[in-house]
Amino acid sequence: MAEDHDRIEELLAGYVLLGLSGEDAVEADRLLSEHVPSCPRCRDAMAGFQAVAGDLALAVSPAQPPDLVLPRIRRGVAESPVRRRRASLVAVAAGVAAIVGLAGLTVQLGDRVSRTEQQRGRLLAAMEALQQPGTSPVSLESQGQTATGLVEVSGPGLQRMYVIGRDVPMPSPGRVYQLWLGTNGTFVRVEDGGFVPEDGLVLLELTVDTGRYDEILVTEERIGDAPANPSHLGHTWHAFLAQPQAA
Repeated sequence: MAEDHDRIEELLAGYVLLGLSGEDAVEADRLLSEHVPSCPRCRDAMAGFQAVAGDLALAVSPAQPPDLVLPRIRRGVAESPVRRRRASLVAVAAGVAAIVGLAGLTVQLGDRVSRTEQQRGRLLAAMEALQQPGTSPVSLESQGQTATGLVEVSGPGLQRMYVIGRDVPMPSPGRVYQLWLGTNGTFVRVEDGGFVPEDGLVLLELTVDTGRYDEILVTEERIGDAPANPSHLGHTWHAFLAQPQAA
């Protein structure tokens, strides 16, 4: 019986990123032991998912299928093993726009994400964006907290941005997190960019023209406010975005 490779790739992405449970977990285990080792397409897909997850600090330490090579998908060329780093949020802008990881907490999406196809679809779309040639993740430095180094990518055009994270701390009482984009130190509030974690989980989808900006910022703001400028109170994360290179 022929395997459904679209379904397999969904399960493999879930295995790497989401933490499958129930029948999905059983099916993924079967595929990893019986099908993936002998299927070049699935081996490549699994390797790519693990490499991207490593670059985004999304890897969850799964049991590795034998003989899998872990090419690092960054700008479509380099090869390196998966690296594990700490991060809290990952913002992914499709089409070589901006892919951002907030430093400070572990991104690891568990059973909660597999509850709906919409959530899973967003994660798969983010993974797909990361595998496009020319893309690489950007880590935002946590202001006032231990920060990791940052990597960046940018590009022109109106794009979708995905913001995902787990174990994200709640903002101060009466406040929400707000996403900002900036140019030369001047920031504008992203419409629909306000959010509060649900049991530590953040999974957003935004439409943002990241090509117009060179910085990204997340701050805490008062609920119901529409501030013209970021407050810099409470938890704050920041990074510079790479500008498109002239042809």
